[in-house]
Amino acid sequence: MDITEILQAAVHSNNYWKHSDFRSVIETLSYHYSTDIEMETEKIAVLNLGNKTIGYICLNYPLIFIESLYALHVKNILHTFHDIEYIIVDTLSNPYLTVNSDIYNAYFDFMENLNAFSAEDFYFYNVN
Repeated sequence: MDITEILQAAVHSNNYWKHSDFRSVIETLSYHYSTDIEMETEKIAVLNLGNKTIGYICLNYPLIFIESLYALHVKNILHTFHDIEYIIVDTLSNPYLTVNSDIYNAYFDFMENLNAFSAEDFYFYNVN
């Protein structure tokens, strides 16, 4: 699945995301899910349901990777946040995502294979 257009939309949208909306999204989701991020050192929050990681939320851009089983619920919870771009995946570990290297490299940290990566790969390459 090519996510180039989704990434482009996210990086060119909400200028207030990192400074206000991100925290509001985390707070809104905290009523239903647990989140984990070290604000001083990390750039991606982990979204958990119990002991299971179900998604990732980017700090710098309004971008959420979410497993399809939970996508509708998360979207409904966050319906008042209009600029969020969702990348809905069957599982976070399935390496079937692709992206244009010029777009990816302009905004995100180096990742070896941009032609077959998973949401987990995106997380691990970009978290710090």
